[in-house]
Amino acid sequence: MRKYLYYLGILIALLLTLNSCEKEMMDYEGEDALYFDVRSSIGAHEFFTAVSFGDVMESDIDIECRVMASGYPKTYDREFSVIANPDSTTAQNERDYDGLKDTYVIKAGECETTIKLTIHRSEEMLNDTLVLQLELQDNKYFKLLYTDYEDNPGSYSPMANDEFSNNHNASFHNIYVYDVVTQPKGWWKGLFGVFSVKKWRLMMSVTGTVIDDYANITAAMPMNRANAIDEAFGKYLLEMAKSRETVVLDEDGTMMYTKAVKTLGGSSAWSAGTKPENYYK
Repeated sequence: MRKYLYYLGILIALLLTLNSCEKEMMDYEGEDALYFDVRSSIGAHEFFTAVSFGDVMESDIDIECRVMASGYPKTYDREFSVIANPDSTTAQNERDYDGLKDTYVIKAGECETTIKLTIHRSEEMLNDTLVLQLELQDNKYFKLLYTDYEDNPGSYSPMANDEFSNNHNASFHNIYVYDVVTQPKGWWKGLFGVFSVKKWRLMMSVTGTVIDDYANITAAMPMNRANAIDEAFGKYLLEMAKSRETVVLDEDGTMMYTKAVKTLGGSSAWSAGTKPENYYK
């Protein structure tokens, strides 16, 4: 009997301890805080989001930035605001991005939400890296406490660029947008002429090719394929040049040119560097 009472006492003590711990956890009343918690594909915290149009054909790219709330879920919705910090933002609303709302909500029973934006390709990105700096705003529900955020030191996955990754204040999230394109290895200059971003993108649109098709001049872009692309694109340029209103101009203002313009054009052909005012005399 004594042995039974002994074990019963231990069991009661354990239950009281567990109940005390649970009550202590449930009674926690620390300050709830908001912070950006954007993650890479391998789960590492990202200090910024990089949006590159240089390796895509799309004019719009959708991105998501997760916002977390510390503390326990609540039984009611909690609103908060995010602004584009004017002191550190060079991207323009509607021209370079849209979708930023005046108010977001951490719903009842939840501790996170997602900010969804659409980034638009613009000419300004060709010459510069634009920045959209999102800044969380504190309010009656949330403080901004994570000003020196650190998560799994040594396992971060942002680009190796100190200028991009130097922000550890989790109430901010920088979005860097750029459109840097270099001449691909599969560019046959003897056929396609002088490289320009405008020409390459139009060539892909007209011929149904994609960026990966120009990866090299062996497997991806052998001579026979390059000739076929040159011919199809040359026919398009010649057709568009039948009227000055529809002629295709390159980035330097001259008439867009490939070798097929000469070989297929006959009396309608023009040379590289021809200006429309000289052609349409």
